[in-house]
Amino acid sequence: PAWSPDSRQLAYVSFEGNKSSIFIQTLRSGNRFQVSNKPGINGAPSFSPDGRKLVVTLGGVDGNPDIHIVDITTRKSKRLTTHRAIDTEGTWSPDGRYIYFTSDRSGGPQVYRISANGGSPERITFEGSYNARPRLSPDGKKLAMVHNDRGNYRIAVMDLESKNLLVLSSGQQ
Repeated sequence: PAWSPDSRQLAYVSFEGNKSSIFIQTLRSGNRFQVSNKPGINGAPSFSPDGRKLVVTLGGVDGNPDIHIVDITTRKSKRLTTHRAIDTEGTWSPDGRYIYFTSDRSGGPQVYRISANGGSPERITFEGSYNARPRLSPDGKKLAMVHNDRGNYRIAVMDLESKNLLVLSSGQQ
C-alpha cells in the first residue's frame, strides 16, 4: 500500500476476480474506488506530492511492465517508459518533477529517473549489482534503496549530489 500525502487514503493492488487492479480507499469512511484495471499487470502505486495522480506499473497482455502516470479524477493514464525491460516501483520526487523507478534495462535492477512529463530515463545507481525500491528523502537530496553487492541485500542511502553511497544495514541475505 501507498499513503496519500494527507494520510487520509491508501492506494493498493487487489487481485479480486483473479486479476490485478489498483484501488484507492479512504480510511475514515472505508469507501474505495478502482483507479486502474487494465489488461495484464496493474501494480506498484505511489501518490504524487499533490495527491492528484499516481505513478503505477502497467503491463498489457504482453506482460511487459512500464511506468505510467494515472490521473485519479479522470483515470486517464500517460505512459512514461517504453522498453522491453521491466520498469517498476515508481516513486515521485518531493517536488513532483521526477519519477524514480527500478529497471533491469542495464542487465540487472538499477534505479533510473525520468521527468514526470516524459523523456529519456537517466540511470542513477551504478554501485553494486542490484539497486531497487527507490524512496526519496523529504528534501529530495537522498535516495534510500535495497542494495546488493556480493550477494548481501542491505539498505543503502545515496546522496544524489555527491553520488556517495552509504550502506546502513549489515548481515547476509
